[in-house]
Amino acid sequence: MGLEAALGGLDRGLAVTVFEKGRVGESFRRYGETRLFSPFSMNVSARARALLGSQAPAPDALLTGREMAERVLEPLAASAPLAGRILTGHTVTAIGRARMTRREMSGHPLRGERPFRILVETPRGEDVVEADAVLDASGVYGRPAAVGVGGIPARGERGLNGALVQRLDVFQAALGGLAGRDVLLVGHGHSAAGALAAMAAQPDPPRVVWATRSPNRRPCVEVASDPLPERARVAARANDLACDSPSFLTVERRAGIEAFAPRGGRVEATLSGGRGGVFDTVLGFTGSRPDLSFLSELALEVSPASEGALGVARALAGVTDCLAVPKVRPADLDSGEPGFHLVGAKSYGRLPTFLLRNGLEQLETILDGLARSS
Repeated sequence: MGLEAALGGLDRGLAVTVFEKGRVGESFRRYGETRLFSPFSMNVSARARALLGSQAPAPDALLTGREMAERVLEPLAASAPLAGRILTGHTVTAIGRARMTRREMSGHPLRGERPFRILVETPRGEDVVEADAVLDASGVYGRPAAVGVGGIPARGERGLNGALVQRLDVFQAALGGLAGRDVLLVGHGHSAAGALAAMAAQPDPPRVVWATRSPNRRPCVEVASDPLPERARVAARANDLACDSPSFLTVERRAGIEAFAPRGGRVEATLSGGRGGVFDTVLGFTGSRPDLSFLSELALEVSPASEGALGVARALAGVTDCLAVPKVRPADLDSGEPGFHLVGAKSYGRLPTFLLRNGLEQLETILDGLARSS
């Protein structure tokens, strides 16, 4: 979304700089070999496809996260329009207004007359830059949600260190070494479903306890006549395993994680209802949440439920499928802070309904507004 924002801004005559915390495509790389549910044609804009030219993947290609980073984002970052505009290894640590705290003139148009001041950790040390507008496309995948009951860390969770795996690429790298081990899988979304299917496909699967809050016999949500076949396949495979569990799998439904404790180099997990066990590895795929800490001096309207943009949360209230997201009004994309916008997955916060296609459409609306006001 950051690269798309840069390309769209340049098309509208805006001067653009992208601060990239890690490598280009860092969030997609964390998917590893997991395939996206949506085909390539739904995941990039027409301008991005034109820049990729003959190197663009087929419209119906289901790329892995790694492929999306290497075949799409890296070539885009190296394209002529973005040359010199993407600064990798630059971490934004704070954003505010020049000579103005969040308490001053909150909601007043005069706030927009002050430039943003951005504190950036660069390879050469800290620097402060100013900007007339800021788009936060930092996503949510760098901050996994806690696995404990009620969304807060379980007792002992913060001390698990390497025993708790919350990234798909890390899980995939460790998969071959899980044979004969005891694994606790927490979550019932598509990441958890994909992890379960990957373990089931191993010649010698680990012993798995699947702890899910769902009471359903088929824990993962399945969409009737799902137009995204890959999404349907992943959910159906995990649900089939849950319904007719092979010998390596135990499913604990209505199960919350109460506590973890070290036990001789392993991890003892206490589940709700007096259940539990001792495990070698804990896989925690319970979603992600946005990092708002570096935005604390901005007067943002944030949803108390999703932690994303308030207008987006209100516009999408009751929507449960990413393919059913309605077109939102320009006003729904306002942040409460003139010239600042959460874009992409960051604007949805903890909502599970983000789709790149919708994010790109909303981004165009935001960029049109910025171009008119520049």
